[in-house]
Amino acid sequence: MTAEQKIENIEKQITACEQQRTNVLTCPYCMRQNIEGEPLCCHPFARAVAAILLHKELHDKAEEAERIAEKVTRN
Repeated sequence: MTAEQKIENIEKQITACEQQRTNVLTCPYCMRQNIEGEPLCCHPFARAVAAILLHKELHDKAEEAERIAEKVTRN
């Protein structure tokens, strides 16, 4: 699995957790399972999860800012 595929895999797993379709993340680096409330298995996985969650948060905030700007423009 390439680095890009690993990141995509983690993103899909995080989305599944957010949608409550699963409560386990499987690490594509060391293949361990991670359960909510437990420390993440390895540093590469922890860094990838943190980066993905930060990206999602920034994306959500950018979309919200765009919606606000559209409302202001209409008024």
